Order: sequence, then C-alpha cells, then structure tokens
Amino acid sequence: MANLQTAEATPRGWRVASWPPLAWLETAIKAIALVIGIAAGVSALSQGAFAVPGGLRLAQWGILIFLSLGLIAAIFDRIKGREIVAMIFVVANNLGHWGMVLTLAAGASPALLPFAGLMLLGDLAKLLFLKRSGFTVSGVSRSVLYGLTLFYIVGYAAILILGWLR
Repeated sequence: MANLQTAEATPRGWRVASWPPLAWLETAIKAIALVIGIAAGVSALSQGAFAVPGGLRLAQWGILIFLSLGLIAAIFDRIKGREIVAMIFVVANNLGHWGMVLTLAAGASPALLPFAGLMLLGDLAKLLFLKRSGFTVSGVSRSVLYGLTLFYIVGYAAILILGWLR
C-alpha cells in the first residue's frame, strides 16, 4: 500500500501528495489529450450549432457522455480526498471530456481519435502505476480501482474502434 507523502497541508486540510513517476506519466499523457478536448470544445462553442450525431458517431458520443458522467462523480471523490493536484486534474479532465462531447454534437471532429488514443494510453500508464505503487483510496478496494480504470480503457478503445470503422 502506497503512502503518498504530503508536501504541505493548508489550514483546511488540502495537501499536495508526492506522486511517483508513473502517476506523473499518466498525468502528462492525459494532459495532452485534455488540451485537445478543451480546445475542440471551445471551437465547437464558437460554432454554436449542435445536433445529436447519427450512426457510429452517435455510439461514440454516447460512450463519451457515459465516461464524462463518471468524471463528474470523481469530483466529489477528489473533494473528499483533499489532494490539490488530483482536484485540479479532475476539473481539467471534466472540461476536456465535456469539450469533446460538445465537439461531436457540433459535427465530425478530427480531434476525437487523438483524444481517445491519448486517454487510453494514459489509463494504461495508470494501470502500471496502480500495480507498481500499491496505491489505494480510503474505503475503496484495489479491485474497484482496477475495474474503474479498465472501464475507461474499454470505453476509449470502443471510441477508437468505432472511429476506424467509420
């Protein structure tokens, strides 16, 4: 079980953990994807025309909405955990995912496959991090952490496969 050292706690109990290199690798890979998602979302908002996609794009959109809803729930977990880096990252993660949801509603986007591919790669790094670090979350079994990560891996893989079938 990993005990992530805290650098300094604020008066309210918020802290910055000392994350190992694999956790930072996951963060760096996903950060690239999130920049893509946020930029695509801003572009979609500037276009202003949204519609429910059709065909395989509808399936991708539905998967992405489902994954994004899970990230809203993650915000509450990060608030409970009071770790600053994780909190900032989950907000960016939500913005990137919901940005891609808007992008698909605005029409076809070349950003979708790089976004999903990088998120998939980031979650593979997360699996390695979980395995090597023994990281745990209070009150959550390691099998749940693995299961949630695998759920997202399957979701991103499905988005990629559907994109290649288009």
